[in-house]
Amino acid sequence: MNFLKNRLVVAYACVFGWTLFIYVSVLFVRDFQKLVYRTIGKAAFGYFVLSVLAVGLLWSILHLRKKQVKARNFVWLSGVTLAYGYFTLKLWRLPEEAMHFVEYGVLSYLLYVALRHHVRDVTLYFSVAFIILFLGTVDEIIQWLVPERFWDFRDVWLNFLSGGLFQVALWKGFQPKNIVEKVTARSIQILSVAIAASLLLLGLCFSFTPPRIGWITEKLPFLSLLKENENMMSETGFKHMDPEFLAFYSRFRREDLVRMDKERQQEYAEVLNDTVDMKYSDFLKIYNPVAAPFLYEMRIHIFRRDRYERKGRKAQGVKRKEHLTVAYKENQILEKYFGETLRQSAYLWSEEKKEKIAKGSNTDGSYESPVSKQLFTSFTGKEVWFAIGGVLVMLVIVNVFVSYRAHKGAEMG
Repeated sequence: MNFLKNRLVVAYACVFGWTLFIYVSVLFVRDFQKLVYRTIGKAAFGYFVLSVLAVGLLWSILHLRKKQVKARNFVWLSGVTLAYGYFTLKLWRLPEEAMHFVEYGVLSYLLYVALRHHVRDVTLYFSVAFIILFLGTVDEIIQWLVPERFWDFRDVWLNFLSGGLFQVALWKGFQPKNIVEKVTARSIQILSVAIAASLLLLGLCFSFTPPRIGWITEKLPFLSLLKENENMMSETGFKHMDPEFLAFYSRFRREDLVRMDKERQQEYAEVLNDTVDMKYSDFLKIYNPVAAPFLYEMRIHIFRRDRYERKGRKAQGVKRKEHLTVAYKENQILEKYFGETLRQSAYLWSEEKKEKIAKGSNTDGSYESPVSKQLFTSFTGKEVWFAIGGVLVMLVIVNVFVSYRAHKGAEMG
């Protein structure tokens, strides 16, 4: 067929097909992951990625040797491969996450082949990287909407990192001869659109907080499933320092935690007592950060306290002390900031039990609770949009300047 002879059509068809494969795989990849875990072990994912890296580096070296390139090309390729390997090993506890490097490495190359029909300067590599950022964000949004899959800004970063590293390998390692140094106004426009689209989408994701989800589902009831999702897309909060246990995280200010605990203690305690026999995961789904953020936080602290208390009873020596210390410190947090509710609930520890736990733990040691640690505490939504707005303004200024220079150059020519 004639259209198959058109390289541009084929290139974009490959991009579309591979992107669709990544998105559709979200629906069945969890079952595949479980199958691999049962048969050959989860480490197989990591070894597969490392094998792909080794084969890729070997092929690249053999390919470039024929072209008699300089030594620095091999250095760059080796550096990129080592970077991929380093991040793969960092993910070894969940090695299936390293599959992002394969998926988005392939997509990065396909996008490069397609986009070079329009861009022939160094902005090509950056444009591809930011398109990867946009498509990778869409991937995570799809995962957020699929049951038993989760949104994670870290995965967005992994997608972007994978695409970016591959472009570095092309740019500095292979150094394609058809890519020129002179940047055109059109290529700047394409790069600007890629940057703007990816940042705007990320900004929207960051703004999709539990209160906003609650507001949206109230206005649009057919989207009520969104508020039943335990995994929130984005949450802001506070990191609180306390001399008794160093630090903990919360969606609320400390004074608000104390106020809510005092004002609604009976209501909250009734919920906890009525759900004592409820499965922990079911509790978090019902009383999630949208519906009941206070109870959500408190229940996780209770779960962590009780879990480490049980682990401490079974452990010996140093491990026993470590586990009991976690339980003791989590109980301190509960008593100080969720205390009124705790005292009326079935989860209150007796004085005898507290003394026993205290004897086996390091009561004076520092502790930082990981509960709600995923909250963004360093910046607010307004600050994020202010930064995005600043970047967009800069992109407009750059495009106006480049277009003006190109117009003046055409007139002089």
